[in-house]
Amino acid sequence: MPIIQEVTEQKFLTEEEKTTLKDIQTKSQSLVVELGEISMIKIQIENRYESAKSYLTEISNQEKEFTKNLFDKYGKFSLDPETGEIIKSN
Repeated sequence: MPIIQEVTEQKFLTEEEKTTLKDIQTKSQSLVVELGEISMIKIQIENRYESAKSYLTEISNQEKEFTKNLFDKYGKFSLDPETGEIIKSN
């Protein structure tokens, strides 16, 4: 029984197909870089957000302490924040 060996001809992409393939590869690589940069920016924004929340807590605590100190010193009163005038309450 003879062995039949099929010889196939090598085929290559056309220049246009190669150009399209390279273009797609370049776009894909650019997208990977862009997604990486976006991820880094997202992490930075999350860190900034957490810092801002912490600062808000700090300011709130400072305000509470300041208010308590004023009430301890002046008793019950109203305050004009523009002039600093203390108006005693009965």
